[in-house]
Amino acid sequence: MKNTSEIWNDHYNRVKSKLLFPDENLVRILSKIEIKEGKALDFGAGSGRHSILLKNFGFNVTALDYSENSLSLVKEADISINTVLATSPPYPFKDNEFDILVSWGVLHYNSDKVIKDMIREYHRIIKNNCYLAGTIRADRDTHLGIENGKIKTKDLEGANAILFSKNEVLDLFKDFKNTQLGYMERTPLGKLEERISHWIFLCKK
Repeated sequence: MKNTSEIWNDHYNRVKSKLLFPDENLVRILSKIEIKEGKALDFGAGSGRHSILLKNFGFNVTALDYSENSLSLVKEADISINTVLATSPPYPFKDNEFDILVSWGVLHYNSDKVIKDMIREYHRIIKNNCYLAGTIRADRDTHLGIENGKIKTKDLEGANAILFSKNEVLDLFKDFKNTQLGYMERTPLGKLEERISHWIFLCKK
């Protein structure tokens, strides 16, 4: 069986995984917050679409992922973006280093312990009065087909995943202030019986 890094490296070799356009919800969040410059971390950068978005908003961007193929895509998109390969906490950043950290569709692909460790690291490396924005998979999701903490959907079969209720999300971010939640849900094209469900969060340290 493939390990997690191999699963995600294979994922970012697929054409459909090379997303070009940012999530409109993140565009709205970045338009809303008062910070418009400084250092940004795209945590779990994937194909780099949000690294490019953050750069276009004026931030000095670092992209982190534990997939080498992901970071290759980021460099293909913009060679000036700093990339960091890291697998698990602690992460190679200073305390209070970033003005905004984006964690879009990342946290839920880990064990409960690692998720909590990651959020503690988020809190450590974000500056005071600065932002954490992201999404986490909601408990209404059926698309991943999770059984015993493992994904059954073909593209990511065998990878870890956890679904979260509203109260569980709020508890995860209890050490942050002014946590705001949104919700988004869609169906895959041609699969109306399935739901892809995420909580959207914006927190301030």
